[in-house]
Amino acid sequence: MKSHWIPCRKPARLLLVLSSAFLLFTAGQVWTQDANPGYVATLRLEKPRYLLGETLRFWVGMRSTNGRPIPEEVINRPCTLFIAKPDGSTDTQTVGPAPDRILGATVSEGGMGLGDKIQPGKYVLVWECSGHKTKPVELFVEKNEIFGQVRTEFRFERAGTIKMGTSLPVTLRVENNSLYTIRFPERGVDGAEISVGAIRENPSSYNMTFYPAEKLSPSTISASTYTWDVAAEIPTVVLKPGEHFEQKFLFEDAYKFDQPGKYKVMFSTVLQVLVGEKNGPFAQVCPLRFPASVVEQLVVVK
Repeated sequence: MKSHWIPCRKPARLLLVLSSAFLLFTAGQVWTQDANPGYVATLRLEKPRYLLGETLRFWVGMRSTNGRPIPEEVINRPCTLFIAKPDGSTDTQTVGPAPDRILGATVSEGGMGLGDKIQPGKYVLVWECSGHKTKPVELFVEKNEIFGQVRTEFRFERAGTIKMGTSLPVTLRVENNSLYTIRFPERGVDGAEISVGAIRENPSSYNMTFYPAEKLSPSTISASTYTWDVAAEIPTVVLKPGEHFEQKFLFEDAYKFDQPGKYKVMFSTVLQVLVGEKNGPFAQVCPLRFPASVVEQLVVVK
C-alpha cells in the first residue's frame, strides 16, 4: 500500500513521486525561509512513538501565521516529504493538492504515511510546501508482540460465482489474544470509515466509495485521533483478554452490480485501538492503527 494524504474530512489517494534528493540531512543544517510570507509548513506526530506493524500516520500541511486564508496558489501547489530512514537510505515523496482541500482556510492539514516497508528505528522527516520547510522531526518505530496478539480481518461470506441480486455479506472480526483490554471506535464514527471497492474487467469499470454512514454508528462526535480522553464520548467496542468481536455488513448497501462480469471487490478499514489503560505500558504508542482488509474475486452472472 502506498502512502496517503488523508484530509481531515475524507481520505483521498494522491500520486507519490519517488526520488533521492534528500542528501543534506545533517544535524547542523540551517533551514532558511522567505521573510514572513504569512504561512508556514507544518508536520506533527500523532504520538511519541509508533509500533512496527501498524498503519503509521502523522499530520502534514500548512498554517496561516497572520489569521488570513492561505493563498489559493499556495494550497494548489504540490508539497514534498523528505525521509531519512533507519538504514541510512533516503526517500522523497511529492504529493499533489488534496481534491477536497478547503480554499480560504487558515489551516490545511492531512494525514500522511510512509508506505508498507516500514523499518524499526529512527526516521527523520521534513515537510516542504511552496519553498518553506519544517524543521527535521524524528519519528521512532519499535517492535512489539502486540501485533501478533490482536487480529483484525474482513471476510466475504460468498466467493466464486454469484447471481446478480444475491446478497453479499461481509464480516469484520477482531480477536484479542493479548493480556490487555482493548478498545476501538464503532465503524462509522469520524476516523472509522469503511472503504468499499469494485473493479470490473469487461467492460472496464472502477468504483471506490465509503460504506453508507447511515448504516453505521449514529455518532456525530468528531475526533480524528481516538484517545482515552475521547473514548468515553465515542461509541466504543471493548474486548477483554480472550474475547472477540464480529460485525456483519452488506456489500450491496455500498455498491450494486449493474451487469454481469468478472469483479474484484474490496472492503477495508483501520481500527484505532487503545491497549490497556491510560497510564499503562502502551500509553505512549496508542492509539495503535490496526488495518483490516480483504480482496475477493467474483464472477457475477444473470
